[in-house]
Amino acid sequence: MKDLSRNEKYSVYGIFFGIILAFVSYELFNKATYSYEPLVMRGWLDAKIPVVSIFVIPYLSFHLLAAFVVPILSLRIAGFRAFLVNGLAIILGQLSLDIAYAFFQTQVPRTPVLGNSVFDWILVHVVYGNDQPLNGFPSNHVTWSVVSMIALWRLRHLAPRTSYMLGFWFFLILPATVFLHQHFVIDIYGGIFVAFTCYWITAFWIEKPSLPVSVSGKS
Repeated sequence: MKDLSRNEKYSVYGIFFGIILAFVSYELFNKATYSYEPLVMRGWLDAKIPVVSIFVIPYLSFHLLAAFVVPILSLRIAGFRAFLVNGLAIILGQLSLDIAYAFFQTQVPRTPVLGNSVFDWILVHVVYGNDQPLNGFPSNHVTWSVVSMIALWRLRHLAPRTSYMLGFWFFLILPATVFLHQHFVIDIYGGIFVAFTCYWITAFWIEKPSLPVSVSGKS
């Protein structure tokens, strides 16, 4: 932060405020009530996936890591523009999800969890108790996680150990969404699509990379 200009510092604070608002917007849609029954997008594979409650560990770490840790790493390691791309991609990604949630409501019926392990308790009381089974497509967890994975991948030459370790941790969040029966498999595909689209739109907007066309085969 010491090397940033005053305007850049204000932009950093603004991005973090925007990320917080993005999370709040998800909460509003997640707690909404509808006058009709939201769609259930369960496929044949979803019916065969068991509950594996140990995945609550990466699942619950998601917001802190995606919203604060990775953007801060981008800022400190790669600089202001890398941070800007990372932060704006999260905000744009959540805005895209909110539009989908506003027009296309889905739900994931709860699965009874009969186990008595500490992970089962956390799944039932912390995850199921606070996150309603609404608006799962595309997945918010997957979108933010994939944005973070792309950001970390771009840091791999500057901080390889940190990038690969955190990138693998974010990768675990993708299967966690279905192993905790918080999402269906199709929700993962939707989240990946939104993440890649929003990240690279933001990267091209902020970084304006040069993509020259090579001319070959002249006669």
